[in-house]
Amino acid sequence: MGLDVWAFWDALTAGIGRLTLAEGIQIISAIGAVAAAVAGASAARAGRAAARTAAKQLPELQQQVELGTAQSKAADEQVALAQEVLKAATAAVREAARARTDERAPLVVALFEAPKWPPLIDATRDRMPYGNELPLLDHRSVAQAEAASPARLFPRNEERTRLLWFQTRGVLINEGATTARVRLADEAQFVEATTAKRERLLRPGEVALFEWGAGHTIAEWAVARERPDPPNPLGACFLTITVFDSFEHGIFDHIHVVMSGRPIVPVDDSFDEVRLASLESEAEMAVTVFPTRRTYRSDGVRRDPLPWDGTYAAWWRENGRRAAGPKAPSH
Repeated sequence: MGLDVWAFWDALTAGIGRLTLAEGIQIISAIGAVAAAVAGASAARAGRAAARTAAKQLPELQQQVELGTAQSKAADEQVALAQEVLKAATAAVREAARARTDERAPLVVALFEAPKWPPLIDATRDRMPYGNELPLLDHRSVAQAEAASPARLFPRNEERTRLLWFQTRGVLINEGATTARVRLADEAQFVEATTAKRERLLRPGEVALFEWGAGHTIAEWAVARERPDPPNPLGACFLTITVFDSFEHGIFDHIHVVMSGRPIVPVDDSFDEVRLASLESEAEMAVTVFPTRRTYRSDGVRRDPLPWDGTYAAWWRENGRRAAGPKAPSH
């Protein structure tokens, strides 16, 4: 609402007599200050009243907050419990399905002979065969190789690049209730095979004889003896046998095998010259078959670490993993 200054001035002077302009301004200012103070006091009273009201309502609000927090916590616990129940139920269903799969799945076990002694030396090779190269177990490869002899010395020169390799034999036995399809990795083959040397069907109770050839250069075997720690993969050869069935919800089994040892020894405790170990026991050659690893088709594609990865991990970190080294099987 507007203020008529001249009307207010006339009313004021009529009541208290004639005032100067300065006195009037002072009076008006004082009146304004009083009005402001009154307004401030009213606002303060209103604020105190609101504060008293809020103070009365605060415990109720606090109780509502605490109640809401408790309800939220209970809801979270119910969700977590439901998730655990769902997880347990899913696991139970999965295990029941796996148990049914196992009942009808083949079960193939592998048994190996000790590596044949003495090993063979192939002067035409400086590594294991790649791709479509002539396999080690081909009769032509065996014919061009010669039996290694402890009497032959190998100084630090190009002769150490020759491949020194071992032959071993094994049998696969299907102890399961259904037919298995068995696939051998490179440099392994079935002895009685006619056309498919690396894959065949194995009926329940049936036995299949196979052979495996693998090795390293003389230099690599020497390094395995000279630098045994950390465990050196240059003293090991690796094989994976894959077993699977024909069911839609079937299995994949992987049988992992390592042939390892240190057949090359130093001459007069110096690795400037090396030779083949005089005795088979001195070479420490052995074949290790790891427990079968089973996966299920329903789990999808998996690439699990190989059982020997942990053994040779430190050496591979220091020296790098060779491109021709063993890789995790996929299915």
